[in-house]
Amino acid sequence: MYALNRSKFIGYVTEKPEIRTIPSGMEVCDVNIRVISRVTKEDGSSFNSTSFHTATFWGGIAKTVGSYTDVGSQIYIEGRLKTDSWQGDDGKARYKTKVIAEDLILLSRRDGDYPALQSAVIGTGLNEVELIGNITKDIDLRETTAGQSVASTSVATNRKWKNRQTNEFQEETEFHNIVLWGDLAKEAANTVSKGAKVYLKGRLQNRSWETPEGEKRYTTEVIVESISALGHEAPLAMNADTFSAPASAPVAQSSSVESTPAPSAEDIPTISYESDIKPEDLPF
Repeated sequence: MYALNRSKFIGYVTEKPEIRTIPSGMEVCDVNIRVISRVTKEDGSSFNSTSFHTATFWGGIAKTVGSYTDVGSQIYIEGRLKTDSWQGDDGKARYKTKVIAEDLILLSRRDGDYPALQSAVIGTGLNEVELIGNITKDIDLRETTAGQSVASTSVATNRKWKNRQTNEFQEETEFHNIVLWGDLAKEAANTVSKGAKVYLKGRLQNRSWETPEGEKRYTTEVIVESISALGHEAPLAMNADTFSAPASAPVAQSSSVESTPAPSAEDIPTISYESDIKPEDLPF
């Protein structure tokens, strides 16, 4: 295995999924989910963070999710992140990140859901991303207008599989936008550089803003909660290569008005999916 690209979500279906059949005869189903996960601050208090994501199911699992879920159904999804790209009517590149679902668990009861959860401690969802890949450019560290450190970069992961029709191996590379905050951002910027292999864990976040020209822009980022530098000799200190983000790292705005208020677009760097290095140059 070259890299790790794994994501897990527990969320609520926002609209009735529709199964469609592609020319090859395989069924496919897109499911939009609303994820409400608990974020814990450094002082121990916590709050709900809401985000919206799209998962694509194929084959038999597409039939299951299309047949047995409806608006409000709670489901568990496990899969990998994939970014589609296309050219808009204005000639500019457009991107959308979704989850290619590989596992599904139906969580809602057939005889009806439990009453709405009334708890300030126990959450109802899960938003977790794990990556092992290579840094594609040096980490860009800066400060927000509020004086908080924030860093951004991109991590490349790849996947290799055998094409059933040609019986040949194929490989594709995904580039993931990465954002780090606070002491974690500063330490990572001083420790890891372009080409380094890292493991990171965090949550997936969608964000939108308007350009000065009034155009709507969207981006998907992994907000890093912990990162480990890989491939080094064992450190003398137990925590020499592993850094944890402060629990109070900001939660940026999702594209929904229900999301936790975020720093302004100027405070959070926008990362291009275009890498400084070509996939064939990556050391894996």
